[in-house]
Amino acid sequence: MPRLKLSLIVSLLLLAAAALPATAARPAPVRLLFIDGQIDPVTADYVAEGIRRAEPGCQAVLIQMDTPGGLLSSTQKIIQAILASKIPVIVYVAPNGATAASAGALITMVAHKAAMAPVSNIGSATPVALSPSGEVQKLGRSMERKIVNDLAAKARSIAKERGRNVEWAEKAVREASNLTSKEALKQNVIDYVAESVPDLMRQLDGARVKVAGNKIVTLKTAGAPIEENPMGPWEAFLHYLSNPMVVLFLMLAATYGLIYELANPGAIFPGVIGAISIVLLLYSYSVLPVNVAGFVFIALAIAMFLIDLFTPTHGVLTVGGAISLFLGLVMLFRAAEGFMVPIWLLGFVTLLTAGFFAFVIGLGVRALKNPYVSAREGVVGHVGEARTDLDPTGKIFIDGSLWTATSTEGHISKGEMVDVTEMQGLKLKVRRHRSE
Repeated sequence: MPRLKLSLIVSLLLLAAAALPATAARPAPVRLLFIDGQIDPVTADYVAEGIRRAEPGCQAVLIQMDTPGGLLSSTQKIIQAILASKIPVIVYVAPNGATAASAGALITMVAHKAAMAPVSNIGSATPVALSPSGEVQKLGRSMERKIVNDLAAKARSIAKERGRNVEWAEKAVREASNLTSKEALKQNVIDYVAESVPDLMRQLDGARVKVAGNKIVTLKTAGAPIEENPMGPWEAFLHYLSNPMVVLFLMLAATYGLIYELANPGAIFPGVIGAISIVLLLYSYSVLPVNVAGFVFIALAIAMFLIDLFTPTHGVLTVGGAISLFLGLVMLFRAAEGFMVPIWLLGFVTLLTAGFFAFVIGLGVRALKNPYVSAREGVVGHVGEARTDLDPTGKIFIDGSLWTATSTEGHISKGEMVDVTEMQGLKLKVRRHRSE
């Protein structure tokens, strides 16, 4: 019996000893961040903070990216965060159909390891100078050369630091060169082509990476847990406001709401919606290029619509306003790489707005022009209900409206029916209802 107990204890100890190496060998997690859409200040803060928080307990940060580019200042902040990272940062251009254009190409090249989905592309890193109005600015040859040379030097420096194709990095800036994933892999622009995140983790396993401080880190990503860390609700909301489609919707809400409130004073709700939309637009245009000419055309269009409502021009100004609105929208949502919003949608919005002003607002204005029926042609002789005690003055409800009324027959209790006998200004004189 003692021998049986001893053998049992030895077996348990052996099992525990065998389990210890397996526990110790479990790889550290990989933090997964997402860049989706335009790179703006919210994106830069999100990525920089995500890298900082991942450094204590994660072996690497994986950034899944699909972007048309963005602000150079925000891109620079992301690049600095990656260069200063104490753990490897991997950029994965995915899913299929994704792109790493403009600023996204620079972020991909600065990553410690870079990968792309099979059907994706990278490139077009040529800088575009924008004027304060948001238009592509014609710079002098010397200034243009200075800007391009500066960014080309940064691209070469990044590529050299990461052992990537220096010549293509410069070509992407100077000539807006583009590559597919297979071409990028062949030309040493990226390190891997991966079908999925698990596939990429398998390929990365065992790779040696030099991080900040010249420290060499060996990745153990096969089977490593992936900790997804998407933007929080507030970050996502602010990032969402930089979407051109959202900006278009906010602009329409602001225009419709405020103009409807002006045409129908006291509606309140449309005015509140319009005011909130304007405040949100202020943030949106702090991260998007603002086209002053586009705003002028839109303001001119609204002025034409309003004048046509009050002046018999037989719709001439409405047509002119529609043309002005369309030109303004095209200028406002035109970027160097093309339209930020489909042009057919801009045309639809133009027709919708023209119809809104011609019919909906027109109905309200025409109603205001109708002569007000008062005195004996209005409520005198009508029957109403006392909504408060009349002692002798109180409130009555008549013909869908609440009026101030004074009883000519002493106290009248709430709920009694009354006859209107006289109207003085906006006040009525009433008596108890007498059925005939």
